[in-house]
Amino acid sequence: MWISFPDPHHPWDPPASEARRINWRDLDLPPGHPGSPEKIEQILARKPRHWLEWYAGRFRNNEGGPMNFVPCEMTHDQVREVNAMVHIENELIDQACGRVLQRIAARGWDADTDVFFTTDHGELQGDFGLLFKGPYHVDALMRIPLIWRPAPSAHITPADIKEPVGQLDLAPTFCQIAGVSVPDWMQGQPLPLAPGSGRERVITEWDSQFAQIGMHLRTLYRDGFICTVYEPTTREVGFDLARVYRAFGVDHPLPDIHYAGTEGELYNVHEDPRQWHNLWNDLGSTKLKSDLIADLYDHLPQPRELRLQVEAPA
Repeated sequence: MWISFPDPHHPWDPPASEARRINWRDLDLPPGHPGSPEKIEQILARKPRHWLEWYAGRFRNNEGGPMNFVPCEMTHDQVREVNAMVHIENELIDQACGRVLQRIAARGWDADTDVFFTTDHGELQGDFGLLFKGPYHVDALMRIPLIWRPAPSAHITPADIKEPVGQLDLAPTFCQIAGVSVPDWMQGQPLPLAPGSGRERVITEWDSQFAQIGMHLRTLYRDGFICTVYEPTTREVGFDLARVYRAFGVDHPLPDIHYAGTEGELYNVHEDPRQWHNLWNDLGSTKLKSDLIADLYDHLPQPRELRLQVEAPA
C-alpha cells in the first residue's frame, strides 16, 4: 500500500483550523539562510551562474517553482511564514501516519507490516535565500528522510545507518522482503540492516525537462563530500519551453544559461554543512575533485538507449 501526501508543498495552505498551530513570528530564519542580500550574493557568486541569476530574477527557474518568483524580493518574514506552514503540514502528516499505523495494528497486521517513510525531494525553505526547488544539488533538496521500520515478526534490531543510501535501493529492498530475486536490470541494492555495510557513495542524476534550459547535473556523495559535474548544456533535448510560455501567457525571455562542461560544485560537508563554500575552483582541492569525478563516472549507471522523449513537462 502506498500513501502519498502532496504537502509540505507550495502554496503552503494547511486547513484554516490548523494554520495557527505555529506563529511564524516566533521562528528564527533557518540556519542555512545567510541573513542579508549582500551575504547571499557573495555565496551564490561562487556557484555556477544560474544560482545567482535566479536569485536576482535574471534566470527563471521553470523547473522548480512559479515562473514569476524572484527570490531577492522575498522578505525575511515571508521565509518565516513559509517555514511555519511547512512545520504545520509536517505535523499533520505525522498525525495522519499515526492514524494509519493504529488502524493497521487494530486489524492485527502490525507484526507482518514493513513501513517506509520518505519523500521525492526536499525544499530550499530559505537556505541560500532561496525557495522551492530546481537544479540545485545541495542537502536542502537531496538529503531527504528515509525511515524503514521492518516488520516486528522479522526480529530485526533497529539501527541508525550512517552509510549513504538512495531511493534506488527501495525496489531491491521490497524484493528482498517479499522473498523474490532482484532482477538484473534493477539498479540499487537492498538497504543495509546494520552499520558496517561498506557502502561508500550515492549518485544523483538530473536532466532538464525543457530544451531551452538543457542542464545536466551528475552528483556524487562520498566520504563527506558532494561533487557535482555540470555536463555540457544541450538545446535539443526536452520539451519546448516556449510552448509553455505561450500556454500560460508568459512574456519572459528564454533562458540563456550555458555550461561548457567545465563547471561544477564541490563541498566538504563536514567542514561546511550549509554548503556555502564551493571548492570547485580551489587549487588546494584539485586532486580531490579529480578523484571524485573519476569515481562518479566509474559508478555512473549506463544511460538508457534509446532515451525516452519528454512528451510534456511534469
